[in-house]
Amino acid sequence: MSPISADDSRISINKFNSIDDLFFVNENEEESFEKDAVNSAVIEKVKVRILKGLNLKEPPKSHLPIPPLQSFDLQSNSWRNVNVIPLKSSNSEFLKSEIVPNTCFHKNGPQCLRFQIQIPKHLSNANNSSAELWLYKKDKVTEYILTQIIDDPHHTDLQKRFFSVINQTESEGWTRIDISALINSSSDVLDIEVYSSSKDIPLEFGNDKNPLLIISSSSEENNSRSKRAAVDCEGESSSCCRMKFYVSFEDIGWDSWIVQPEGYFPNACKGSCMNRLDLTVKHHTHVLLRLISKEGTNHSEIAETINCSPKTYKPLSIIYVDNKGLKVISNLPDMSVSECACS
Repeated sequence: MSPISADDSRISINKFNSIDDLFFVNENEEESFEKDAVNSAVIEKVKVRILKGLNLKEPPKSHLPIPPLQSFDLQSNSWRNVNVIPLKSSNSEFLKSEIVPNTCFHKNGPQCLRFQIQIPKHLSNANNSSAELWLYKKDKVTEYILTQIIDDPHHTDLQKRFFSVINQTESEGWTRIDISALINSSSDVLDIEVYSSSKDIPLEFGNDKNPLLIISSSSEENNSRSKRAAVDCEGESSSCCRMKFYVSFEDIGWDSWIVQPEGYFPNACKGSCMNRLDLTVKHHTHVLLRLISKEGTNHSEIAETINCSPKTYKPLSIIYVDNKGLKVISNLPDMSVSECACS
């Protein structure tokens, strides 16, 4: 599918009256899905929902470049000017750091910054995952030392691993390093010190510049199978169901300003509510459907007022850049349909 950028199509922010309108698929749109294609009308709905959630009227016209991801060189124990392609992922979690003041181990040496990031067990144990650390370096800084502090129960003292970070540019700004090799399934915290050969701390922090960890996995969704089975569309089902579909930000021309994730599953609701008493949300709707099922076409006008619509939603975390810098939005609400119902 050819990319649809902000210049290709004007996005009408006020076109949809409610959030449910953004996640409802009409008959014409449904036909496009049956042909294994997402049409421009559905793409527009997804764009509108994202822009509304970010309080934007349109995509940023100018923005800072997205920094490349630096790969880890095991032989030299460093991150150098070699880029790596990030893992294509629809499931990314953003973990903010907590600055630990006045606890650096280099008391008589250069100033350093120590920070910790708590890592949930389901992420540290995840297979086929990647982790990248975002650090905001100061101007003219081209090289610094990163120390990982490890609290190993098999040792009485804290263990330390030393690494070099060599950046691609002298200018101030965000840098990204691939630290997948540093994530240990036996530890639930990433404990890091950063310092350089000069006396000053090489990194900026505070005011949305604190280090950030992004862990991505290739799994589509983490919903339980039992919850999905009752609502997901299968085959040529005509009853009310949740229709899963994926939108790639690269395909819609937004990958130049949305850093993470690569895309996501907005999903939508489609189908008829006839004979689906099990999917009713309200008692009133349940009574109406029972009446219609008994008396048939005599109440066709009432039947048209009962729609297959979203019952519950999932949030989305997103990182994007504009002309002022990096923006991290955690838990943007109501971004993905997780369950449909009749109401």
